[in-house]
Amino acid sequence: MSNWQEWVVLVLVALCVLRILYGFLLFFRRARKSKNPCDSCVSGCELKDMMDKKRHECGDGQKNKKKKCCG
Repeated sequence: MSNWQEWVVLVLVALCVLRILYGFLLFFRRARKSKNPCDSCVSGCELKDMMDKKRHECGDGQKNKKKKCCG
């Protein structure tokens, strides 16, 4: 590796690998902080759909339990 071009290519490849590893680290850190693995999903996440459905069902159940005070 005496040619300077080989050193430049090696540095560029190393920077690309570091950037990819940094992207993976950020993805998993964000998923851990929000405690919802599907927050970063754009679409098609079945787990997110199930969680939204259950949240909606729980909200409907709470609305129907209102007590009448003057009846």
